[in-house]
Amino acid sequence: MVESIVSSVVSSVVSLVANLLMQKAVSLGGVRDQIKEVETELRLLQGFLKHADSKRTRGDATIESWISETRGVAYDIEDVIDTFRYMHERRHQRRDCTGTISRYSHKHDDWITLNKIDSKIKQIKSRIQIISDSKVRYGIADLGESSALDESLQSVRQFSPQFDDEIDVTGFEDDKKQLVQQLVNLDNRRLSVISIVGMGGLGKTTLARKVYNDPAIREHFGMFAWVSVSQSYRVIEILKDIMNKVMGIKKKETTTGITVEDFEQMGEEEVRQHLRDFLRDKKYLVVMDDVWTVDVWRQIHQVFPNVNNGSSRILLPTRNMEVARHAEPWIPPHELHLLNDTHSLELFCRKAFPANQDVRTELEPLAQKLAKRCGGLPLALVVLGGLMSRKDPSYDTWLRVAQSMNWESSGEGQECLSILGLSYDDLPYQLKPCFLYITAFPEDSIIPVSKLVRLWIAEGFILEEQRQTMEDTARDWLDELVQRCMIQVVKRSVTRGRVKSIRIHDMLRDFGLLEARKDGFLHVCSTDAVVSSHRVAFHDRINEEVAVSSPHLRTLLGSNLILTNAGRFLNGLNLLRVLDLEGARDLKKLPKQMGNMIHLRYLGLRRTGLKRLPSSIGHLLNLQTLDARGAYISWLPKSFWKIRTLRHVYINRRMFLSAPIIGDHKNWQTLKITWIYVDVMDMIRLGGIRFIKNWVTTSDSAEMACERIFSEAFGKSLEKMDSLFSFSMTMRELPRDIFFAHARHLQKLRSLYLIGPFQQQQFPDSSQFPPNLTKLMLEGSTLEQDPMPVLEKLPNLRLLALRWGAYAGRSMSCSAGGFPRLQHLILSCLNDLEEWRVGVGAMPCLTHLTIDGCRKLKMLPEGLQHVTTLRELKLIEMYCEFIDRVRNEDGYKVRHIPSTIFEH
Repeated sequence: MVESIVSSVVSSVVSLVANLLMQKAVSLGGVRDQIKEVETELRLLQGFLKHADSKRTRGDATIESWISETRGVAYDIEDVIDTFRYMHERRHQRRDCTGTISRYSHKHDDWITLNKIDSKIKQIKSRIQIISDSKVRYGIADLGESSALDESLQSVRQFSPQFDDEIDVTGFEDDKKQLVQQLVNLDNRRLSVISIVGMGGLGKTTLARKVYNDPAIREHFGMFAWVSVSQSYRVIEILKDIMNKVMGIKKKETTTGITVEDFEQMGEEEVRQHLRDFLRDKKYLVVMDDVWTVDVWRQIHQVFPNVNNGSSRILLPTRNMEVARHAEPWIPPHELHLLNDTHSLELFCRKAFPANQDVRTELEPLAQKLAKRCGGLPLALVVLGGLMSRKDPSYDTWLRVAQSMNWESSGEGQECLSILGLSYDDLPYQLKPCFLYITAFPEDSIIPVSKLVRLWIAEGFILEEQRQTMEDTARDWLDELVQRCMIQVVKRSVTRGRVKSIRIHDMLRDFGLLEARKDGFLHVCSTDAVVSSHRVAFHDRINEEVAVSSPHLRTLLGSNLILTNAGRFLNGLNLLRVLDLEGARDLKKLPKQMGNMIHLRYLGLRRTGLKRLPSSIGHLLNLQTLDARGAYISWLPKSFWKIRTLRHVYINRRMFLSAPIIGDHKNWQTLKITWIYVDVMDMIRLGGIRFIKNWVTTSDSAEMACERIFSEAFGKSLEKMDSLFSFSMTMRELPRDIFFAHARHLQKLRSLYLIGPFQQQQFPDSSQFPPNLTKLMLEGSTLEQDPMPVLEKLPNLRLLALRWGAYAGRSMSCSAGGFPRLQHLILSCLNDLEEWRVGVGAMPCLTHLTIDGCRKLKMLPEGLQHVTTLRELKLIEMYCEFIDRVRNEDGYKVRHIPSTIFEH
């Protein structure tokens, strides 16, 4: 039976209520019995919701208000539960307060709050009774518990991370060959635009990616840029995206002479001029993906100079033939067509049977029928194949799916929409809100999985399990969406194959947005939108009137917002669970009333213009994530560290100095402290770090005082970090001796990222590293002594990256038996490295090796030929002499490696 998103919400709230009732430590006063009654009533409504949703899908409009009322009740109950939990946590923090008047005052406040909650619960019970009585009038029957409620995600954990992530270019081999030939054709000397035209879901972008990454293309062109345009675009952003990718503005080393700060402040005309001048004598390929209108090309094309060098090409995937013909009148557009029956069946089976391409004899007729019904549309074939891969491979099961589909086509791509709906309906109820949430991100954006996972957890979508963290559970669910082809993988980690970033196809996003808006789950707002959802997303601009008039909001997601009065639109939004304002550069301050957002779990302030946080942020006792990367915030209240729910914290050194870590943090997963200049005296004058005044002497420089203060505070704080999984310090001066004095106690630490020189270039012994470390990245360490004899003894290390002068020596050696579990080694910009030796038996598990910009390295090590596990060798920005040697006299060292990639 189909599970609606509303049913998912109610199921989640039922679990929440049940958990609350089991928590004996949480005092429920005299309302425990009432809460128990609410739980019972909600469980009864669950079965009726399934029947209501089935009537709704048949177009019964009268059922909408019933479902809406049920959804509203569920959200109100969740608010009540969160208020109880907040009261419990506040009491915990007050236990040290022993004053009689203070105790009496607190008890009086709690009594008032409990009375309000009691009144709210009575209202909710009355509303539930009305909802329950009205189901008869609407003809809603109880169909019982859906099998979806009993479905287990055990199969998710058996999923192989090596599942193919993209729509294959099945049937498009000739198309790819033709496009490559056109792009590298030396007879065509002029700047040329080659368009790929076809309907949505036909595979234009996937084909373009295959062409873009083809070895012949990589060999022919010297510079590359891939930009996604989409329907809503800003010319300045497109131009800057191209400029950054061809000129490498945001890399740590660039020969353009343009700093990141200069680049970010450039206006459109300045960017045009720089880009035009730079490209004038270059061999480049630019892909402008998903161009919808002729206006885009009209506004962009002048930055591409036509110098008649035969090596300037634009590849233009678009669904609009007019765009293609306008961009290049002299070259016929490359039209993609629907797949024939043979290729359709091949692609469908590849997805439906990922582990075994052989189709069972009894399933072959149904497989042919299902593939044929997709109308040759690759996206439909991939999505339906992903759906069938999760089904029992029996004839009866497949026949039921075939019979349940609405095969009537009422327009272009309608078959695909039917399949998308079927695949969405087939999702386990826990995954539906997770999928719909992805549609909140801007069109064509690359979505970091780490952020998505934290948002899911903050929203309450992820169930707690004893055997693993909520983050791991969320990643299991993400893998399930990948397996079902509902999302596409952009990047995986090499060592563990975990998904690092994703994207969602336009058609799937459009479908998800419609579904989310229908259920009042999520709404991506335009400037004149009327909000009726509990979650809203604003891209670029926010309609402050919309936000102010929506006090019921639980989630406000912003992407590069342009704000005029942040305090105004945030005041009154006290039910927010998630507030993400990433990229809002003109956000200068937050309202003092932030402390009233007692339900807030996720606060995203990354790359905002904030300089200070309100002291009331310490009242956010449910906060799980604070992300302040790229913001120049100078102060953090000490009460912040008393928040026991913290899981992921990203702050700068100035914030850390103003309030070193205190309290117990059993839930911590990630701590990242980024470098930022600190003037200690100035901070004292501003009222920060008062506790360290006695440490500052008149003979101290600000820098000396800062380092001494930081070392002291850092050492004390490390004692409270024993639950960390990931730790990162990106600063120029780090008290590493203090860190490694405590590192052995960080039993859970898996990931460590350190930037900056070691004090006196002294490298710690292997026994001083966290014992279970799997990922280590060192950058700018300027070590003079070879670190490999130490690092190769780390028993669990799987990824090692030495970057940007991490090692300043001339010779490096990996001995036999060293690095027993290392899978990925990255050596990048070790400018003095000349010789690297690898003993026989070293790195027995290595699968990926990347050498980038090590210009003095003379040759690959002799012992590399014995590392038989290597699957990929990537050589980037190496001198031609080195590359020629690898291809010729040193070929025997790499002959066993399936993939050797050369990048300029």
